[in-house]
Formats: sequence, structure tokens, C-alpha cells
Amino acid sequence: MNRVKYIKKRLNGKILDVGYYACTLHEEVLKSAGKENVYGIDTETKRETKHYKKGSAEERTLFPANEFDTILAGELIEHLKKPEKFLKEANRLLKKGGKIIITTPNKDSLMNKVFHNNEAPLHFSLFNTQTLTKILNKTGFEVEDFTYLPYTIESSEGSNNPWSFPIRQAISIILPKKFREELIVTARKK
Repeated sequence: MNRVKYIKKRLNGKILDVGYYACTLHEEVLKSAGKENVYGIDTETKRETKHYKKGSAEERTLFPANEFDTILAGELIEHLKKPEKFLKEANRLLKKGGKIIITTPNKDSLMNKVFHNNEAPLHFSLFNTQTLTKILNKTGFEVEDFTYLPYTIESSEGSNNPWSFPIRQAISIILPKKFREELIVTARKK
């Protein structure tokens, strides 16, 4: 299973895609859920509408509390200096029992440890299963599922070494899951 399939299987209801602007994942979410059900917030939003707001994931948004069934944060949390603020806001925005889906580089990944792929200049907060579980629990979430995948070009848009993805995928097959490059978590608001 790849990242997009994993995410699409877990999306439901009214969806907020945080940091939607930077990659192709948002188009897949729109196709899957329908544009009437999808909202977005990003610092790069060019024109605000009912569905799209300009703003930071680390600040209070203009959306009302208990508004969304699902929040998606694809390759976002590692770019935040204060991820706890983001998760508290996500908790405020989700309906009771709503879920958050987060994809992020896996700090425990063998490839990341050897090649330091996750140590990019704009990666301020790196997580593994334990640290992500801890911060989610602290901000009112209960982890339902962790998945570990290899990176693909669609999850690493703008990579300096796209030629390496087939090699990384092949290596990933033989690695224990917890050492794969990408960590995906689904957590539910308590």
C-alpha cells in the first residue's frame, strides 16, 4: 500500500487538509472526497474562500470548533517549531471521535539514520513512534494505527535525489516495518 491509498481509505466526512498547498496529495483528496467536503489551510493560500484559508498550522484558525470529521497533515508536522500548538488546534477543530492523519519522516528509519534524509533545513520537529504517540496523547488524541512505508516521489516532492526512490523502495521491503522511512499515524480525538 502507498501513502495516498492509506490516506484515502481513512478519510471521511468533512475534511481539513492542513498544509495542502505544497504537494499533489490535495488533488487526490479532492478526487476521493469531493470538493464540497474538503477544506484547506496553508500559509501559501493565494485567495481565501469558504473552503480555503490562509494561516499557519501553529496558530488558531478561522474555522469553528468541532467542525471537521478528519484532519490531514501530510508531510507537515516536521516543519513546525511548535507541533504541540498545531495538535491542540486540530483537537479543537475536530468533532468528538474525529480523526487526524499525519505523515512524517520516521526518525528511526535506517535510511534516514544512514543518509540523514530527514535532517533537512526546514525540518524542525522529528518523530518516531514513541515521540509521536506521546505528543498525540498529551494533546487529547488516542493512536489507532501506525503504518511505515518507503518514501516515494509523491511523498517527497522536490527531492534532490529522485533517482534513489526505486532503490529505497526495494530496501524497504527487507527492513522491519519500524525502520522504514515514512511514518503514518491515524489518531482519534478522545
